[in-house]
Amino acid sequence: MNDGFETCCPFCAETIPAAAKICPRCRQWISLRSFRNPVVGLVITLFALFVVGGCVAFFFTHAFSRISNPPPYYADHVGSLQILQSKMFFKETTNGPRIYITGILTNRSQIPWRDIEFECRFLETNGNLIDADTSRSYSTVQANDDSAFRLTVTPIQDLQEYENLKLSISNARNVKSFF
Repeated sequence: MNDGFETCCPFCAETIPAAAKICPRCRQWISLRSFRNPVVGLVITLFALFVVGGCVAFFFTHAFSRISNPPPYYADHVGSLQILQSKMFFKETTNGPRIYITGILTNRSQIPWRDIEFECRFLETNGNLIDADTSRSYSTVQANDDSAFRLTVTPIQDLQEYENLKLSISNARNVKSFF
């Protein structure tokens, strides 16, 4: 009998008061609109943890980025490092053929740079690109100074195909960087 003060539990079909939030027989929550409902509490808690966790992750990622590579950035000083000369040598090793590139690098800025990343483009006799690779020199070039470098590249073509080399600097790290 439903006179507005009683209703049926949707889980066990027991007659319960209309204002009941929990069925007295099966102990199921009748309404999701209650903050005391465990599902609602769980959703709110998970959302809060997600927001706080996201903020903490953003803070640590930003802080780690500032520690690992603090300003000034090489991207703001492109051209401060220049390659004065470079030579390409071929060698058969026990691990297969290798291309060794040696040269001299100059720093024309007041900022010392380290871990210089080179972009190596290898051309055939006709000037067509046949291979490209990046290689890193783990040396430091002091402000207004020169430094020698040596790079090692594993070729993907036959060594006789490598006629010319175009070498450029794609990135470098500030010497203040932690890692």
